[in-house]
Amino acid sequence: MNELALRLLRHMEIVVFERKGPLQYQREGMVPDFYRQVFPDDANGDPCSEPWRHSPMLEFFLPLAENFFGEGGSGEINSGVWLEAPLTGAEEGKMPEDLPLTASALVLGDAQVFVLQCARDEYAERARILRQARNELLERRKVYSDLALFRKKSLYDAMTDLYNHAAFMDILNERMTNHKSYHAGLALLFMDIDNFKQINDAHGHLAGDSVLIQLGDILRRSLRKNDVPARYGGEEFAVLASRTTLQQGRIIGEKLRQTVEKHDFGIGQAVTISIGVSIYKSGEDAAKFINRADQALYDAKHGGRNRVEVRMPWLDE
Repeated sequence: MNELALRLLRHMEIVVFERKGPLQYQREGMVPDFYRQVFPDDANGDPCSEPWRHSPMLEFFLPLAENFFGEGGSGEINSGVWLEAPLTGAEEGKMPEDLPLTASALVLGDAQVFVLQCARDEYAERARILRQARNELLERRKVYSDLALFRKKSLYDAMTDLYNHAAFMDILNERMTNHKSYHAGLALLFMDIDNFKQINDAHGHLAGDSVLIQLGDILRRSLRKNDVPARYGGEEFAVLASRTTLQQGRIIGEKLRQTVEKHDFGIGQAVTISIGVSIYKSGEDAAKFINRADQALYDAKHGGRNRVEVRMPWLDE
């Protein structure tokens, strides 16, 4: 390249590297002022010969340029505009402004050229707007992520990852309302881990926590898709089963009881549960429905534990 062309390029704040081979570039001519503001001089005091070693964006773009050159392409590819923080040039008491740079890989006849340019004025403003938009997008994503985490914490029990008491009550009231419209059976199963205090006393609270976690896993694996398991409180769990008769609810409870009885909880002793089952009677409130299922659980406890008992709503009358 002739001297006049290089001076013009310098005036336009453009730096040219001619490719001599794979990952081998030779800088042509004098460099503009911005170049030394952004990229540190080499050890011998000459302008930086490998700026991609000092810029993550150039480090990313250079392999793209190498692929472009290696495939024998024509025309050019561009990196787009990004902002690079200058090393020097700040006035006293003022922060230096970031410089908007672009990189291009071009094929000019037989020459393969890597070009850096400082894009001033409207390009700088555009780059700043894009960076601000990107930061706002990242912030919104973080907010959405935090909201999702908060929502999860508000709905689920932290230990078992089942619905917590409050979420279960909301679902129960919703399905009771739907029951009035569709007249489909709605069964409620209450279950309690037998002698749970003795498990904690004999094996420690960590073993007790492990039993709770494993029981939560069993409920998730064993129930139907639309059944709703929850940790109702302490060692007491509940299951809400839509479109289910009292007899079907008993069968669900018996299968759960047997699965728990056969499961090895890894604490050196068998773990069993007692289960009470009832179904919803149209028009009653949640408290009465829950109390009847709880009374069925009481029957199972006092009937010897590790059993399923039912209470029929019409016997309340």
